[in-house]
Amino acid sequence: MKEFSFISNNESYSICLAIKEAMIEEFGITEDEAVGRMNYLWGRYSTPIDEDEDFLNYESPRDWAFIIYYGYDSQWWNKSKEDLTPRPFPNT
Repeated sequence: MKEFSFISNNESYSICLAIKEAMIEEFGITEDEAVGRMNYLWGRYSTPIDEDEDFLNYESPRDWAFIIYYGYDSQWWNKSKEDLTPRPFPNT
């Protein structure tokens, strides 16, 4: 399994595990794909996200799952899954 590449504390790790599980449950993707999508979104920084990890608490794990999978601007909360297109899976 891939590891998260952007975490620097235990609270963030717990939140990210919940986001990963929500993605697997909601979209039927693999654990590696869920972690890969999260790493692509948040792991592109040269250092771990540390001082601003509170941003993970701004949304529920389920909401983060939808944001990561469909994108911030997808308006997933107003549409059915059938009307949404997942963001391309990054080959990282």
